Amino acid sequence: MKKVFVALVAIISIVLLAETALAKRIFVTIGSGSVTGVYYPTAGAISKIVNKGKKDHGIRATVESTGGSAYNVNAMAIKELDMAIVQSDVGYRAYNGIGDFKGKQVKKLRSVFSIHPEPFHIVASDKSGIRTFRDLKGKRVNIGNPGSGQRSTSEVLFGVTPFGVNDMKVESLKASEAPDFLRDGRIDAYFYTVGIGSANIMDVASSHKVNIISVGDLVIEKLTKGRPYFVAVDIPGNVYPGNPNPIRTFAVKATLLTTTDVSDVVVYNVVKMVFENFEEFKKTHPALSILTPDQMMQGLSAPFHPGAVKYYKERGWIK
Repeated sequence: MKKVFVALVAIISIVLLAETALAKRIFVTIGSGSVTGVYYPTAGAISKIVNKGKKDHGIRATVESTGGSAYNVNAMAIKELDMAIVQSDVGYRAYNGIGDFKGKQVKKLRSVFSIHPEPFHIVASDKSGIRTFRDLKGKRVNIGNPGSGQRSTSEVLFGVTPFGVNDMKVESLKASEAPDFLRDGRIDAYFYTVGIGSANIMDVASSHKVNIISVGDLVIEKLTKGRPYFVAVDIPGNVYPGNPNPIRTFAVKATLLTTTDVSDVVVYNVVKMVFENFEEFKKTHPALSILTPDQMMQGLSAPFHPGAVKYYKERGWIK
């Protein structure tokens, strides 16, 4: 009986210790985007790096594939996500309560850091005959699923163009669905605001002849006026098979956002783990390879979270 009692005490002690450890652990969910985009592997890299130090800081990060930027903002607003990767233009509109976020302002949004630039890609089937931006008129074009940053960016773009969304045969597919629709001839082109070298575009360009279409300087000039979160960029030639020349377009930045609901301790440790494992983070995807800490504190659409500020001050990166 004594041995049984001792065994029971030992088991109860182990259970209590396990429960105590579990209670101390902090679970953080990071929203991303389509699994074929750059957000998903980027969020995965952040999660993996954070989890390396979970014995020290107690944070366990997981990644959730989502419908995109606008979805991520709305999910953080109701505490369904703790952090998320969001296009800078979407974050700007959400924080300021303008555009598609008019009357739905998310003032509690806070910036953690910015990540890679995301050029606006127009991917057109060669068979469609689309060679210029104006050739999109009358064609079957996917502009992004409702609730995605892609959709909202497309709508802003066609607010300054010679023709509008209603002049195309619009599809509302998720980014992950668009390549198959293009291959099958069910659409002529699709838009995707994504980091250069995205698997989504590389895969279809490797198996089918596609043209990456220039937006054009006149449209870009109108688009960037009064919108500091848009910048003119070139997609280098030969990134995508069959497209040897640079492509003129515009870009936003991918940003890691959180809210004031998330503690300073959590945000501090996430930032610390990423920057103290910076070379590992940069190797995750070609879009991240040229990042510098200075760049990652620019192009943000909401104030810094205090937890991020604490780390940046320790490194002497901000006053």
